[in-house]
Amino acid sequence: MKRNKIVIILFIVVILCVKLFVAGELFQQFPGSEEPSVLLVKKALAEVPKNGSMAVPVRDVLEDPLSRERALMKTLEQKEQELNDRESRLSAEEQRTQALKQEIVAKIETLKALEERLGASLEEEKTSENKRYKDLAKVYDAAPPDKVGSMLEKMDTKTAAGITMNMKRDKAGAVLGYLSPQKAIEITREITRVSGKTPSVP
Repeated sequence: MKRNKIVIILFIVVILCVKLFVAGELFQQFPGSEEPSVLLVKKALAEVPKNGSMAVPVRDVLEDPLSRERALMKTLEQKEQELNDRESRLSAEEQRTQALKQEIVAKIETLKALEERLGASLEEEKTSENKRYKDLAKVYDAAPPDKVGSMLEKMDTKTAAGITMNMKRDKAGAVLGYLSPQKAIEITREITRVSGKTPSVP
């Protein structure tokens, strides 16, 4: 602020000097009279404001005329950097997501292969189990129904049902007559469960 006042005062002094110089030139043009130079000096003094301020705003010589543009440019550069950072983060996130997706797909394929192997193994085991039940059923078909009934009574329900299912129908019906009612119901339920039919036991 102090510097601005000094600049204004110097500017006023320069203007006064210029006006005095012009007045001196005029005085030389009219050597016989002092009136014109006095009038010019008075006029020059009258034009200078009395409070020492200038009508024209004086700009600081150190002020940067492009300060607003530079500030705007800096803001734009910051925004561009933020966008670049955000784009980098999104790209990294996309790569992680893609890697995770590939990992999930690979695990799904592994699980499918395992499921197929287990399915084949279960099917093979079921086939083997059915063959065993058929072989046992042939043996029990040759035995008397009362003896077969007493043996099935002591077996677990699954095995007893497997053998009964593979016996001849007439023989199986005769064997069921030698079983306790509870064991006959359990075997019937197991047979219907395996065959996928609803049991009709009272």
